[in-house]
Amino acid sequence: MIAAYADTDLPHGDSPELTLVQATPTERVESIKLNSTEWKGPLDLDSYLAREDTLLQQRLTKEALICWILVDRRAPENARTILSSCETYKKTAVVAQDGNVEEASVQGVGSVYCRPEFRGKGYAKRMLEELSKKMDAWQLEGEQSERPLFSILFSDIGKRFYAQFGWKPHPSSHFALPPLSKEEYSTLSTTAAVKVLRADDVQRCMCSIGILEKERELLRGVSLQSSGPKVAIVPDFDHYQWHWAREEFYCQRLYPDRGIPAAKGAGNDAVKVYCAWNRTFGNTPEENTLYILRWVYDEPASQEETETTIKAMAAILRRAQLEAHEWNMAHVTFWNPTPLLHRAVALLDPAVEIVHREKDSIAALRWSGNPEENVEWLLNEKYAWC
Repeated sequence: MIAAYADTDLPHGDSPELTLVQATPTERVESIKLNSTEWKGPLDLDSYLAREDTLLQQRLTKEALICWILVDRRAPENARTILSSCETYKKTAVVAQDGNVEEASVQGVGSVYCRPEFRGKGYAKRMLEELSKKMDAWQLEGEQSERPLFSILFSDIGKRFYAQFGWKPHPSSHFALPPLSKEEYSTLSTTAAVKVLRADDVQRCMCSIGILEKERELLRGVSLQSSGPKVAIVPDFDHYQWHWAREEFYCQRLYPDRGIPAAKGAGNDAVKVYCAWNRTFGNTPEENTLYILRWVYDEPASQEETETTIKAMAAILRRAQLEAHEWNMAHVTFWNPTPLLHRAVALLDPAVEIVHREKDSIAALRWSGNPEENVEWLLNEKYAWC
């Protein structure tokens, strides 16, 4: 058990004795235990610890995740009081500027936590100040390919707090659709065929070299239209596997008789419109959500192709609503919809309005060394969250 201060012994948030360090394995477990009170959801503590270990073994995070803790530098390892904690993990991004496109190293920031009894003492602020300094130093050191050009996080405490450290809020909107029962689904006519995607289908249809090259070209084209960097987190198969590992862990613990869900998305081969999804489980059924992680489709070249694409999207969304019902999900949600997806939702229900989030899951980005850089974040969809 990690030692604890008496409240009167707590150092100030600006104390020179505070330092941000990488947690030992023991301290990492302790930090997870501390944040479990807020984030374990329907899991018990042992299951929550097991979930975190399962996610740590995924390709996306296995070699790239660091647990950071803010502590008193005078205390010995494994006897340090954890004042605040967070995680960073390496990702790959595509960056385009003035028509030039290249890959870059990126850091994701997550699990930012300060225990309730220590809040208001400046520890989270100090931790993020120290983390920002480390990231700026990384940008100046080491191999070029390893230097993080920027970092991202998703704030659940609004837009202001992280902005003071350079993580600027970016568009964070979504549509939310209700589930559909089999009876409701069967009565709705669709004009496009839909097939369910398994994991290997998602890899083939949404993660091929050709698809990723098209997205690089998208960034290149946008970068020629306006100044400033255009960036996107590479939507590789590792991201989907991480989300599915999280989903499957919950399914095994909460629904052991149902098994692992095989349907990982839906698509239409004729129109080449596809989406991947995962199921998330909250404290109550109302919090259960089927998230569409990512959409892939070709930009239509004619009015006829436009209408066909929109109808295919609408049919795929209907299939997602049916999947949500089958797994007791309260919503089907997808982030930052394109104009075509706006029109697809309007086909299903013209009364559905887009939600512009002001507090939860606010996408934020910090350009290392120059937080004032005017950056546009494209392909800003749920797959990049972890």
